[in-house]
Amino acid sequence: MRVIDVDPKLLRDYSAAAIRSGVEAWTHMEAEFVGDIDGLMDTLVPGVPYAYTIVPQVLDDGSVKSPVISTYDEIRECYKFVRGRSALLSGEPLLDINSSWYTFHENVNRGQVRGQDKITESYTIAIFPGSTSKGITGELVWAKYPKATLGPRVEGEDAMLEGETARRHLLAQHKVYLDGWRANDPEAILAHMHDGVQANVRDYVNDTGTLIGLESKDDYRTYLKAFFGKYEVLKVDYLHRVMQEWYLFAETRVEMRDREGKALAFNSADFFVPARNNQIIVQTGHGTDLA
Repeated sequence: MRVIDVDPKLLRDYSAAAIRSGVEAWTHMEAEFVGDIDGLMDTLVPGVPYAYTIVPQVLDDGSVKSPVISTYDEIRECYKFVRGRSALLSGEPLLDINSSWYTFHENVNRGQVRGQDKITESYTIAIFPGSTSKGITGELVWAKYPKATLGPRVEGEDAMLEGETARRHLLAQHKVYLDGWRANDPEAILAHMHDGVQANVRDYVNDTGTLIGLESKDDYRTYLKAFFGKYEVLKVDYLHRVMQEWYLFAETRVEMRDREGKALAFNSADFFVPARNNQIIVQTGHGTDLA
């Protein structure tokens, strides 16, 4: 008796791709635990634009920076800095999503500052995009910071939401965000974005294959206007969505056409981080090639 009659070939191919994504991400993580720079570099896909945001910063005034690194040499220098400063001893995935083209982790990590005996724990989220080649094409990371440190203090700002209320608020914000894409409306997309939002997203306007770093709501608005000048979005659906108190992660499918009428689509995987006033202050993600 057929009960769950998914096409066996579709199920086999998707499963194989998702398993491969997970293997490549954990191969990279295991190289992180060893801490050998050459071994870490060997876990990258050779010869493609890379997407790395592994040194996010929260400044004293509450503003955030998440520099985009895209070249092999830059990544090597970044690993030398990060692993030279501290050792990553282990990572335990509290949440682990393997898709056909990326892996998403929420990890609790055990680490140690070089020269110190104390072992500490920290929480991170990370997206590891991949391709059909062996290795990963990026490592998009955010560490858990106290929410009260994110964003400047503003008189009369909304009370900081916590717990289940914060999770439900993130869900409501994401629904507005998706509806903005469906309506081809930049202002609706930005409705819940912080004025100082740091958004690292794939540059589909110039179609370079790299991420573009947008460092304010105004920058994001300029990018979206250029995007909608080039494409008309027809349909947006989410495939995965996870809400915690300190972030929301989602994969979405966007179907559209360019202004000459050619049908195109891409999948995007992004995480969104709320500030102390509950607006989104960080968005980081990547997307598949237009096809």
